[in-house]
Amino acid sequence: MAEHVRDPVSRVRMGFQPEGENLIVDVWLEPEGGLPPHFHPKQEERWSVVEGQAAFRIGAVEKVIEPADGEIVVEPGTVHGLKSVDDDEAHLRCLAVPALRLQEFLVESARAGEEGLFTSRGLPRGLRGARWAARFLKEYGDETVFVSPPRIVQRALIALLA
Repeated sequence: MAEHVRDPVSRVRMGFQPEGENLIVDVWLEPEGGLPPHFHPKQEERWSVVEGQAAFRIGAVEKVIEPADGEIVVEPGTVHGLKSVDDDEAHLRCLAVPALRLQEFLVESARAGEEGLFTSRGLPRGLRGARWAARFLKEYGDETVFVSPPRIVQRALIALLA
């Protein structure tokens, strides 16, 4: 895997490996780490646990998953997210079909966290963070949609600051 990044806000490390038009993303969830609920209008994701366990949300259902659970397919448009469940790091793998700009999205988001543009709760820090968030939501909103804040708030943020 060529590139590894760490998102200090989400408390995840990620490695990327292109596979044709698709992308394999290895995700290491640190204790108290997670990816917030979101969906991809144009992508399917296939998640599996390599080591450890994690709470996985798909739609309105959240359950703890581990390697024995096999692959979980997340269809386009389905809300999903994951979070740490204990003090041990968990290693998950995601196959994104097709890749689109998922790697760029995740790398840029991690860099914003490293630059201190977000609080530990994932909220934009000051006007600079809000402007960055508005531009980011506008840039990637056709591929990755966050559930929170509500879409109306996201649209207002984009209209005012992007």
